Amino acid sequence: MALALYDLDDTLLNGDCSSLWISYMSDQYITDPAPWRAQEQALMVDYQRGELDIHRYVEMQLQHHIGVPLAALDADLERYVEQHIRPRLRPGAIESILEHRAAGDRCVVISASTRFLVEPVARLLGITDVLAIEIELEGGCITGRTQGTPTYREGKVIRLQQWLEAERESLQGSWFYSDSHNDLPLLEKVDNPVAVSADAQLNAIAAERGWQQRNW
Repeated sequence: MALALYDLDDTLLNGDCSSLWISYMSDQYITDPAPWRAQEQALMVDYQRGELDIHRYVEMQLQHHIGVPLAALDADLERYVEQHIRPRLRPGAIESILEHRAAGDRCVVISASTRFLVEPVARLLGITDVLAIEIELEGGCITGRTQGTPTYREGKVIRLQQWLEAERESLQGSWFYSDSHNDLPLLEKVDNPVAVSADAQLNAIAAERGWQQRNW
């Protein structure tokens, strides 16, 4: 049995779950969503350049949730997943997950999005193992800050190593599927790196190194 690791945004999903959440919440509740959306778009430019401050991004994402009990988002998360996520699941991603399960592999989603957004998507795909950005809670309420090491760039490697030790797993025979050059630190750690519907920078690196390239 090997590990099959999956990035979420623009890999399993045709879109970014954090951006889609901001769009959903803006449409439902925010009187003037333009400033929030503009902040998000500017930070995504930083992400594409590999220059994103992930703590700043999470603070931006959570600015309208500060002081709100995390559990109070459950109903909206359910609607959001049905309206914005289910239609964007990539057929190739579903096929890959089924293939790995048939081979007896353990599937894991490892994402640079926040856990409260990632877990419902993983459940939709039948995946229970999730590594994602943890957010700080006080009395069950959102503070607007991250907690611990974010699963972003090198942070994915750090968090995965901690998980491997806790679960007594290894990277022998492992796979990692990602669309982004930001995931190079983890792609370089696995036995089978796969560039999926990748950005130009990752496509070039994958071609140079002879990595698998797929279009989902």
